[in-house]
Amino acid sequence: MKYIAHKDGEREQTIKEHLIGTATLAGQFAEKFGSKDWGYCGGMLHDIGKYSEEFQKKINEDTNNMVDHATAGAQCH
Repeated sequence: MKYIAHKDGEREQTIKEHLIGTATLAGQFAEKFGSKDWGYCGGMLHDIGKYSEEFQKKINEDTNNMVDHATAGAQCH
C-alpha cells in the first residue's frame, strides 16, 4: 500500500518522504543547540498518525473529514 501524507492535484508526497524531509530539517535546526538527534527523532514522529486507515481514507477520497493524526506523534515525545 502506498501511504500518502499530502496531495496537491496530481502531485503526491508519501509519508516516508514527508517524515524524512521534516526530520532532516528539524535535526538541522536543533543542531544549533546540541540536539540534532532529538530534532531528527521529533521530525520523524510528528505525523506518524497519518499511517492510520482513517487518515489514508480521508486523503485518498479527498474529503474534508477531520482526522486526528497529531496525537500519535505527540504521545511519543
